Amino acid sequence: MDAWRANRYPGASAVARRLFDYWFEEEHEVDGFETPFRFHYCQREAIETLVWLVEVEGVKDAEALITAWGRVPDGVLPSPMAFRQPVGAARQVRLPGGQWQNLPPEGLGRFAFGMATGAGKTWVMAMVIAWAYLHRRLEAESALASNFLIVAPNVIVYERLKEDFGANRVFRRLPLIPPEWKTDFDLHVVLAREGEEVRTHGNLILTNVQRLHRQRDRAGTKENPVTAILGPLPPEDLGTKEKRTVEEQLGSLDDLVVVNDEAHHVHDEGLEWSRSLLRLHEALPSGLSLWLDFSATPRDSAKRSFAWTVCDYPLAQAVEDRIVKAPVIVSRSGDLTAPTGDPEAVVRGSAVDRYGFLIRAAVERWRAHTAAFGKLGIRPVLFVTAESNADADAIGAYLCSTPEFGIQPSAVLVIHTDNTGEVRKRELDRARRAAREIDRPDSGIQVIVSVMMLREGWDVRNVSVVLGLRPFTAKSEIFPEQVVGRGLRLMRGIGPERTQTLEVLGTKPLLETLRGQLEAAGVGVATVPEGGPMAELVMPLEERREYDIAFPRFGTSLRRELAKLEDLDVRTLEPIYTGEALSEPERIRLQMDFAITETMVSQEEVEDVRPSREVLAQIVRRIGEESQLAGVGLFAHLYSLVRDYVKTRCFGQEVDVEDRRVLAALTRAGIREGVVRYLAREIGGAVSVRRRDEFEAGERLLSETHPFHWRRNLPLFRAKKTVFNQVATYNDFEKRFAEFLEQADDIQRFSALAATEQGSAGVLFRVDYLKASGTIGFYYPDWIAVQKTKDGEVHWILETKGYVWEGTELKDAAMRRWCRRAREATGALWRYRRVDQVDFEAFCGSNRTLGGLLGDIMVRHMDAERAARQPMSAEEVRRARDEGRA
Repeated sequence: MDAWRANRYPGASAVARRLFDYWFEEEHEVDGFETPFRFHYCQREAIETLVWLVEVEGVKDAEALITAWGRVPDGVLPSPMAFRQPVGAARQVRLPGGQWQNLPPEGLGRFAFGMATGAGKTWVMAMVIAWAYLHRRLEAESALASNFLIVAPNVIVYERLKEDFGANRVFRRLPLIPPEWKTDFDLHVVLAREGEEVRTHGNLILTNVQRLHRQRDRAGTKENPVTAILGPLPPEDLGTKEKRTVEEQLGSLDDLVVVNDEAHHVHDEGLEWSRSLLRLHEALPSGLSLWLDFSATPRDSAKRSFAWTVCDYPLAQAVEDRIVKAPVIVSRSGDLTAPTGDPEAVVRGSAVDRYGFLIRAAVERWRAHTAAFGKLGIRPVLFVTAESNADADAIGAYLCSTPEFGIQPSAVLVIHTDNTGEVRKRELDRARRAAREIDRPDSGIQVIVSVMMLREGWDVRNVSVVLGLRPFTAKSEIFPEQVVGRGLRLMRGIGPERTQTLEVLGTKPLLETLRGQLEAAGVGVATVPEGGPMAELVMPLEERREYDIAFPRFGTSLRRELAKLEDLDVRTLEPIYTGEALSEPERIRLQMDFAITETMVSQEEVEDVRPSREVLAQIVRRIGEESQLAGVGLFAHLYSLVRDYVKTRCFGQEVDVEDRRVLAALTRAGIREGVVRYLAREIGGAVSVRRRDEFEAGERLLSETHPFHWRRNLPLFRAKKTVFNQVATYNDFEKRFAEFLEQADDIQRFSALAATEQGSAGVLFRVDYLKASGTIGFYYPDWIAVQKTKDGEVHWILETKGYVWEGTELKDAAMRRWCRRAREATGALWRYRRVDQVDFEAFCGSNRTLGGLLGDIMVRHMDAERAARQPMSAEEVRRARDEGRA
């Protein structure tokens, strides 16, 4: 997979390559998310793996899949790799330990994806749907589908999926469909619980398992030999069209992809809803196109991983990648349980008697979180898991009746579940509403209390403290997901620099079991005495408004307009080679030997020249990849443009593209890649146009930034010339630069801008620019400062660079253009300068002003440029330094 990705997906369809470029290479701005919006690497790996298996490897059978790539946890092939098919039973594969596991039917492309809670498997489902649908629409002889069935294991998960997929919300909100294909993406969402009917094609059907079952007794009688022969009784009202079951509607379609959410519930092939899916596979003309299982724990009831698992992203990796919260066990010196020496006596008391100490400790930690996160506009939630509904009621009553807690009855949500872990029917509406609204800023819920069995769908982002309560004598095993899974999702509005934690309190047996299982899964679990620090908060201060800085509201936005490609005239392009690059083709000597006697028969020389269409087509494909225009139906136009450029401009003279010297030159990798890079940049620039090129009314103030947490490069630098209480910096070089600005005599006020790259911080200073490849990128400068000069104030945008990467000059040019436009729009003097670390360290000690530092840096650069010609005179040095200071 790594090699396939590095080589730009050889063998993949044009649809897949375009989607990969749009999803993972282009930069997007999405409301409510950090900018630029990016998919997680685990999401990328999942969809790329599926596309590789389907499009490149053509795998449609689990046995072939396991034979080729099967691995057991220790990384070696099972020995021997054994399969069997008992009489009257499904095929089976032997797993480590000698156990046998059933395999999907032959020819059914079933794949499982293990994705830790909070890793964003819903977005991967949406990627799968976008890829399969567009592949079916745009690729000839596609074996994929235009119809999709998403199956939820319970009503709460169904409601969560409905929020994402209902009315195609996820496809409208996220950058999933490239703009040129939006009109091709016509998906009809069918909510089975609402009784909607499917159309002939282009359906996204969302259902829970109960709705999927075949209704065998719709007429009110059990199926018997007569109805088996004659069919079910007709409806009483023959004029009324009888409504088809979900399974019957699905069976009428031509194709179907099935996506199982929380797929560990389908491990038993004997379950009716699993049988329903298998019946669909048999009923459809070509069977199910794909059957995809998504789960944080793709395992059967015996804890054996599904043998068809092709991608696994475990909780340990999700914690390390900061995709989910890091579990922290909160302990106290001594016993973790209530302060008593008689556990049996404690067990015989009420829930509050047994766990009063732990409840109070959890409430104290929750109050600490509330004080810290409340300044960010976030309402932390305490999640308590009790042993029974009666215990949940008692704990809920205790929480809202204890004055010192300050918790109102309306802020406590007690959820009753049945013995399967499902929410009771009479409380379902309230539970659905709460699951949707708890994370909203206006939600009044502060505490959730339920039983340990609470199932999937209750993944509340704002849960920051979990209290797990079980009897000390309980012997039943606990899954880590049961205890911490409901609170692992990241809270929004904090930014990636904050390592979010989930504090877990509980009984001693529970915490010991939890620690052991998490560590066995590779999750490092920290233990802190009575809770850990809440990180450092960066926020604007009202009393420092004199150090506030305003900057224009920028409205510039680069957009791709493919129609502009028609206006690109090759005569305006520059030649990048001369006629000297044309040379005779290389000749390759071939020798023919007689195989039996190994004697030479003859020798022949051939030229290494490929046909012109093959050479030009390779250049066109590479240009499409570099400029991210691959797969958008422009091949013919790009081919004509490349051919005309080579013919008239590339070599500084008109040439014949069939000339073997020209073809030989374009076959050489260095020349070919030079043409690719130049044309990709020019073509990308031609189709990228600026819209809304005027500054919007009003200005932005740094003081509008919301408070945010910062953990990098602690402790943070506290300065006086900034509107913020602390200066957020990424490294020691930036901290030293902040100290320099604080002490500089000509700096009136300044601020770091790095933190505002997190879109949640409220004030986002961003400039878009064209990358060297011709694609659109986002640039976030580091600093803003106001300098006092004899001619008035100068507003500086400053960039500190430890290392100058390729493409830095393009960002510099974009920022200078922004400053010119800012001067034109506001009348204020805006300037931009990059300060490299090597220059800063050379001159910061000898300067007490920003003007002096920038003047010395300018002299150094000018001197270096002229050193090859002649040294600068003393007068030139003086003028350059004065110009820099001015």
